[in-house]
Amino acid sequence: MRRVAVLLCALTTASAADTLPQRDVPRSQRVLDVGIHEGVPWPLINAPIDGPLPPAPIATEPAPDPPTKAGARVVATITSIQSTLVTSKYQPSTKVKAADGVYDWDCSGMAAWILRRSAPSALKTLHSSRPVARDFAQAIERAPVKKPRNGWQRIAQLADVMPGDVFAWRRPRGMPSKNTGHVGFVLDRPRPVDGMPGAWAVQIADSTSSYHQDDTRSSDPDGGFGIGTLVFLTDESGRATSYGWSGTRSEWYIVTPVVFGRVDR
Repeated sequence: MRRVAVLLCALTTASAADTLPQRDVPRSQRVLDVGIHEGVPWPLINAPIDGPLPPAPIATEPAPDPPTKAGARVVATITSIQSTLVTSKYQPSTKVKAADGVYDWDCSGMAAWILRRSAPSALKTLHSSRPVARDFAQAIERAPVKKPRNGWQRIAQLADVMPGDVFAWRRPRGMPSKNTGHVGFVLDRPRPVDGMPGAWAVQIADSTSSYHQDDTRSSDPDGGFGIGTLVFLTDESGRATSYGWSGTRSEWYIVTPVVFGRVDR
């Protein structure tokens, strides 16, 4: 996700100069001029709030327990990575030496490594020895909502997401990135964002070359494994329709369906 983050950073810098006449225009009504890629405009929208961006919601109670044994194993594996981590790097190939605290991988490599130890049946459903983010999104999209099948259950409404759940999205057409999307794990119950109806802040664990809000990688140029906060916007049915990479600090949101899956075994 580094190229996307750099481009968004460049867009932020350009906007400071190019949109001065829009300072008196409510943010939700500002015009985004971000160019064309693959023949279509970038899939970006303004943050749905006028005035100052809100701070990240503060957790007032401990994270709830994962609802499944497999989800509990996911969280335990992530906790083990945190406690043994010495160095991590974002890279396409997966190189893990847990005894030495080395965790080098990209988002899908990390997700596969964790599920192989926590929910092997769910990982097997992806039918790939090296799944990418798109494969995780597809597996969740195909999963039923009422009860799990083949190790997966789709969580239809973002408000119902719990620790240990998997999130994934596909790279939307128009986004200038070679990645197929992004995937990671939920670590806490979503929290509504004040002043932004339908917006939810979610603490997540993932692997990336750029960082999120309140991110453990904020001073690490190599990226890799880390924990941070994303914000998702939802529609009237509670489904996530876009994401803010920088949490509540996001001036813009990337429009693409975000799916959440609960691993069962």
